Amino acid sequence: MENCTRLYHYTDFNAMQGIIVNGEIWLWNLRRMNDSQEMEYFIKELKIALKKQLQSSEYEKMERIFAENLKDFDKLSSYAACFSEYSDDAAQWARYAKNGMGVCVAFNKELLAKIGEAGHAPLCKVNYSPSCDDLDIVKELAELVKNTSKSSSQTAREIFNKLITSSPLFKHPSFISEKEYRLVSLPYNVTKYLGQPHFYVEETNIKKYYILKLKEVCNSLKIKYTDLFEEVCIGPQARVTKDLLMDYFASYGVSELCDKVKISDCPLRRF
Repeated sequence: MENCTRLYHYTDFNAMQGIIVNGEIWLWNLRRMNDSQEMEYFIKELKIALKKQLQSSEYEKMERIFAENLKDFDKLSSYAACFSEYSDDAAQWARYAKNGMGVCVAFNKELLAKIGEAGHAPLCKVNYSPSCDDLDIVKELAELVKNTSKSSSQTAREIFNKLITSSPLFKHPSFISEKEYRLVSLPYNVTKYLGQPHFYVEETNIKKYYILKLKEVCNSLKIKYTDLFEEVCIGPQARVTKDLLMDYFASYGVSELCDKVKISDCPLRRF
């Protein structure tokens, strides 16, 4: 059930340790996530909506303007950490928490938003709209295509900067069940704001990520770090017991979380 004061991050116990004990959350390359159209979907839907406001004779100019202003778009990526509005959700246990063998960390939404803003990775709600017809940027793009004045180049840069910045916040409607929020970096100057990238090496892959230092930002904002966490829910198939996780938290100096540990009620079956 949706709870507007909390956001839920489904993950494994290694990542939980990185978040709670090390005070870090990792932001991953959106173009490498499970949605193959990440950052591209918005562009495609904008073009569909824009054509409804143009004459067919203007389509070629529209495509030219997009091509000129998105030359380097394929090289750009935002980095994000993902959260859901849903707690104890079977689909997300299966997809993001090792088929229910992991953990779900519930964050205080208000505090998470403050940390994201201060840490140059603002907390944003993902849009699952099936069309872009009603967006103001469609009207701006239509005016841009119809405008033949020499001053339109600066306007084009401003509009397309807005377009690129917004692209990580639109997903295909088939993902609507995730009810997702993101701590998301701007596609530009990621290293400038989040520091040097890091690399996670797997047996068959290497993944690039950036670190948002939750504990450091909490200290700078005078937020008590453990107040960021509302609940830690052990997955329905996890081998970790409630008592063990409580002992773990106490041994690592976050005993305030012991009273926030719970066991999932989800009857997820392991396949």
